[in-house]
Amino acid sequence: MAVASPAALPGARWVWPVLIALIVALAAMAWWLNNRLYATQAEIAQRLQTAMTDAIEAKTLTRQASDTVRDLTARIAVLESRQQDFAAQRQALETLYEDFAKTRDQARLSETGQLIALAQQQAQLIGNVQPLIATLQSADARLARSPNPKAQILRRAVQADLTRLRSAVTPDIAAAAHKLNDLAALVDGLRLVSSAEAAGSARAPGTPPVSASSASVSGPAWAPWLGEWFERFRASLVQLFGITRVGSRDALLASPQQGEFLRENLKLRILNARLDLLSRNAVAYRSDMRGIDEALKTYFDKRQPRMVQALSLARQAAQLDLAANPSANLESLAVLSTLDSGAP
Repeated sequence: MAVASPAALPGARWVWPVLIALIVALAAMAWWLNNRLYATQAEIAQRLQTAMTDAIEAKTLTRQASDTVRDLTARIAVLESRQQDFAAQRQALETLYEDFAKTRDQARLSETGQLIALAQQQAQLIGNVQPLIATLQSADARLARSPNPKAQILRRAVQADLTRLRSAVTPDIAAAAHKLNDLAALVDGLRLVSSAEAAGSARAPGTPPVSASSASVSGPAWAPWLGEWFERFRASLVQLFGITRVGSRDALLASPQQGEFLRENLKLRILNARLDLLSRNAVAYRSDMRGIDEALKTYFDKRQPRMVQALSLARQAAQLDLAANPSANLESLAVLSTLDSGAP
């Protein structure tokens, strides 16, 4: 059997060009694909590089942000610490101010109480409540400007004291002391009962004695020639037969030397009465005034003008009632004592 040659096959001459074209096409496609692969790899590498760069930048930014956050956190912590310090200082200042305000109000109340106490002592010493009333009025005006509740409580007590003192009747100690001084000044001029003259011959102290000529003129008209001798004789008769009522035999028998002791004793009684008056000792004052009145009526002549004046002064001084003391027991001082003790 015979084999046909390739040239002899129909279309054999187109096989090689087609194969070559296919090979060229495959080579071109492979080259193109290779170029595309290189391009894709380059783009991927570039993108990876860009991503890595971005990641590095993001990491750097994250680190910076973390540092910033840490710094801000530290600053916030410092600010919070300072705020707490400021709050503590503010609280301390508020506490200090409150304590200072309380101390100032307490000092103001204490000062007001001291002024009222001093005015009360002055009123008790001089027997005049006008200075005490003026002090209470000043305290009322001062307490009216204070917002402290304790000050308002004290102010109500001060107003109550003012109302009571304005309507009270107070003993005039100064006038009574002046009367006692006048009485002591009259003691030396008082005449004792034992040395008293007759009622007709008694004359007021300081009156000049009757001269002989005036006695003769004032004598009886029917005996002008008797003169001074007749007047002396008549005075002697009147004194000889004069009657004087005496309540005590000791007073009648008192000698001139004893009279000096009686006067000094009476002056001491008056001085004691004056001391009792200034110290407001009502019991001792009444006792001394009774003793003064008894001594005046017992040992001294009641018919002399000085005696009438002395008895009047003693009676007026004895009428003083030391028991009436409106300046005592002030409600404001009691309230202030209660506030100082911390009682509600």
